[in-house]
Amino acid sequence: MSAFLQFCAVVVAAIATIYVTGQGGMLSRKCLELFHGKAGCLPIPELHNVTLHYFTLRGRAEAIRLIMEDTGIAYEQNLFTGATWPDAKKAGIESGIFPFGQVPAIVTDSGFSLVQSHAIVHYLGRTKGLDCDCLDVQQCEVLAAGAEDFGSKLSKLVYASEFTADMWDDYMKNVAPIWLSHFEKLAPQIRSEETSFFTGGRITWVDYLIFNMLDGQVEFGKLDVGHPTVDVLEPYPKLSSFYNRFRTREKIAAYLNSDRRLPYSGPKVTPKKEETKDKPKEN
Repeated sequence: MSAFLQFCAVVVAAIATIYVTGQGGMLSRKCLELFHGKAGCLPIPELHNVTLHYFTLRGRAEAIRLIMEDTGIAYEQNLFTGATWPDAKKAGIESGIFPFGQVPAIVTDSGFSLVQSHAIVHYLGRTKGLDCDCLDVQQCEVLAAGAEDFGSKLSKLVYASEFTADMWDDYMKNVAPIWLSHFEKLAPQIRSEETSFFTGGRITWVDYLIFNMLDGQVEFGKLDVGHPTVDVLEPYPKLSSFYNRFRTREKIAAYLNSDRRLPYSGPKVTPKKEETKDKPKEN
């Protein structure tokens, strides 16, 4: 057997051993990293400047801000108020920047625009090597959709026309625990900071969505509604570990403690209407 054939046989045997031992995903990742120069299933060129269009609140844009802050993507914000939004919405629809008449939206320095918060976070992650590995793509989509579903439960209360302490209490007892239990089962094991992420043993775009979702739950649990506040993550050690480690990442911590971060805009308890008895009409 020639030296070349011997070499090929060794390579094939090595690859087979890697897959048999369950390390095929690692091999695929390394090959893609070598080819593209960054990790992830579908990496794309980096961005230099981004304009984020949203309102003067955290809301659905906060995960976008988090990933840009953590990865060093330079950005500016065009924040709308109730007074400026109608005209901006009309102009955005006409120009195509807001195809559904909604924000958040981003516009890059090349003129590329994108809407829908999860799509934006995923896109930004791809530019920074934070896309999920190809073998984990479906799991990442499941996690992102789950975070969206859980977040929508809270949004219904935050933006309710009337909000009561009883609604807060019901959510804390009957809604949040169910969803947090689901995510606790999916959360990474408590290990080193470098590997405690939801997929692939490294940070991906999905981790920003999940952290932001958990942060909203934590803030809501601390809301002053006249009832004792709740540490929503205390019963869930893996989620609590993930949340606390993520928020202490150097650039994340700097952002969370800066005046760049908008204040939490939770709901206000609707005052109860005073009951009045019918009075006899005066003549």
